[in-house]
Amino acid sequence: MSKSKEKMKYRERAAKQGPAVAAPMGGLHAMREMLESIVIAFVLAFLFRTFEAEAFVIPTGSMSPSLQGQHKDVDCSECGYRFRTTASSEGDERDKLKSNREDPTLADIVAGTCPMCRQTMAFRRDLPLRVPPHIDQDDISVATTYPGDRILVNKYTYAYQDPQRWDVVVFKFPGNGQMNYIKRLVGLPNETLRIYQGDLFTRPTGGGAEYRIERKPIDKVPVMLQPVHDTQHECSRMYRAGWPLRWEPDASQQWRVEAEAGAQNVRQQYFVNSLDGQNDSGIAWLRYRHRVPTENDWFIAREFSKTGAYPVGTTKEQWLSEARPTLIRDFNSYNARYQRIEIVRRDNRGRTGWSMRPYRYGRNWVSDLAVDCRIQVERAAGEVLLDLVEGGKHFTCRIDLQTGQANISAGGAEEVASLEPTSVSAPGQYQLRFSNVDDQLLLWVDDELVSFGEQVPGVQYDAEEIFGDRSLVLPATSSADLGDLAPVGVGARGATFSVDRLQVLRDIYYVAVRAGQMIPQYQDYPEESLDNADGPLGHHLLFAEPASWNRFKLRKKYEFSIDANQFFVMGDNSPESADCRLWNMLRDGGKPGGAYLDRRMLIGKAVCVFWPHSWGSIPGLNQLPGFPNFGDMRIVR
Repeated sequence: MSKSKEKMKYRERAAKQGPAVAAPMGGLHAMREMLESIVIAFVLAFLFRTFEAEAFVIPTGSMSPSLQGQHKDVDCSECGYRFRTTASSEGDERDKLKSNREDPTLADIVAGTCPMCRQTMAFRRDLPLRVPPHIDQDDISVATTYPGDRILVNKYTYAYQDPQRWDVVVFKFPGNGQMNYIKRLVGLPNETLRIYQGDLFTRPTGGGAEYRIERKPIDKVPVMLQPVHDTQHECSRMYRAGWPLRWEPDASQQWRVEAEAGAQNVRQQYFVNSLDGQNDSGIAWLRYRHRVPTENDWFIAREFSKTGAYPVGTTKEQWLSEARPTLIRDFNSYNARYQRIEIVRRDNRGRTGWSMRPYRYGRNWVSDLAVDCRIQVERAAGEVLLDLVEGGKHFTCRIDLQTGQANISAGGAEEVASLEPTSVSAPGQYQLRFSNVDDQLLLWVDDELVSFGEQVPGVQYDAEEIFGDRSLVLPATSSADLGDLAPVGVGARGATFSVDRLQVLRDIYYVAVRAGQMIPQYQDYPEESLDNADGPLGHHLLFAEPASWNRFKLRKKYEFSIDANQFFVMGDNSPESADCRLWNMLRDGGKPGGAYLDRRMLIGKAVCVFWPHSWGSIPGLNQLPGFPNFGDMRIVR
């Protein structure tokens, strides 16, 4: 039989037998496959959630500004700075504040305060009571309440490695196993933790070792710094009324200031040609003075803007004489809110309803600072200097513009530590950042950390050697040296360059408190030391008047012992964080058992903010629902 006939018979036989696999039955089969795929996806997601990672939404602002709880997210109408104000009291928390009242809006946040220009900004049009003149009623920015940051938590990390200090961790709240909390892990097993002067110190439990300061990892220092001032957000309205700029040159007349008020902000640039030194050191200084406008200052500026004149009984000279520099405080715009129920209550008691409670402006002096700026070097000669003051002592970085060599001196000592050569050795533009945080001096050039010696990241110093004793770290000022009233400086010696985009930043201040105190966790010195403060303005002047600074000698220190398989956690928003400091042993079995977190309560390590709320990305559309703000996506550090 030929091969062609054999193939034909094979085909005929196959046709009679039918296909080996039946054909799909159309849509029903497709639907079944889809359902199976969905089930498999859910099973995989469940397993992934159970053993690997899980998404959480942060409800409260105990980690602000690192991570946000429920909040209002706004652009300042005066200086354009973006800031957040808490809204955690709204929504599910209303019942706690209603106190059996019928009005559910009493818990609403109706206004907040910008951290840059300090204007009070209204967030609603249905404001309670009469609005005072320091608030602009013609420019109300209705602010949406957004949920907290959505974070992804790695639940497997601590299965193969121990938690590390400074990790951001999610855990079951010891007082209620159904609630998830998020804090920063700062204390480890078998050690004693001390909180003092805003910093953390540890020593092994049961030993005679001295306490040593705990320094933040280098990658966490920049992200944990908080804003104090930014020249790109200097308010034009205040400047036109005569309010002085915060950066001022010394009397050497080698600095030239160019300032131009735009529609919203004052464009600033500072030029220096210090070829001929006119002071003993040959250094021409540009220094920062922390002049913070008060509610009264905003009232005067708004009146001048409307009428071109100052209010009756106020002259420009009188006004500016009261524009005194103050110490830098632990102000956090997230806490600086005006709540409807507080406004009503205070007004009913005969007080000014629209005055924010003084403690929300910050009650603690912060001495750990950083400066960030952009310089344009005109010629490779001379030195640029960055200076930070703490307790009247100067911590200075000098960069030789010809060789790029950076030298650092601590506490005004003549001895210097030499860093590795930097790239600042030729004409051009450079971004510089210098910080004094946790008794460690760090320098960045163009966002790259400059090492000291053999890959050592910075210069560590002993505060005991510089001050004699840590209790003597107190603010200081004099006629010859403004000290902590001019705590940040940019200097030039034999150099020609310009500087702009100046920023002043501060470190987190951990308030020393413990459970059972009568005073909330806003300050770490006795309340009676503030008895001479009369309202917000009086409280403001306490930080401007050196005669009142003796109270900083009263700063408390508290120690907490941490046993095996225990940790100590705190929030970055220290004044408003219900963390280990405030947990205690109570008879109520639903409360935590003490100032510690058991290892078994840990869920995992926070990894990233993965789906921030939308911020408006289409012209003419304020908000695109469900569309994330990609700029806010970030790794949690």
